[in-house]
Amino acid sequence: MKCEHVDCGNIEKVWLPYIIRERPIVLKSHPYCIHCGMVKNIGSDRAVGSGYFINALSQLEKHLKLPGSSVRMRLVAKDLENIEDFEDNYSMTKFAQEKIFINIIKKYYKLPDGIIQKFL
Repeated sequence: MKCEHVDCGNIEKVWLPYIIRERPIVLKSHPYCIHCGMVKNIGSDRAVGSGYFINALSQLEKHLKLPGSSVRMRLVAKDLENIEDFEDNYSMTKFAQEKIFINIIKKYYKLPDGIIQKFL
């Protein structure tokens, strides 16, 4: 069940590492959800919608001219929909989304990471 996140406010923030691309940089105060306790991602690497990744997949398929692409594209879209909190700005970063997306693409296409990264 998805949480309708509500910030804790300015008084009760927690001090945690500020992380960019899985590397802690400094300590910063982070708000958290008072309902589920999820700490909010305050970095610039914020989660994007699944449409961003579907567009990237579409560009990838147009560029490579892969056969059977519409079926595989639907399978990838379905896998993205099934991932809980994929578009959640609190718990997900764009970098984490990219890693998930690349793993899903590699499940249906035999492509190296570098080629997939070019379209993100």
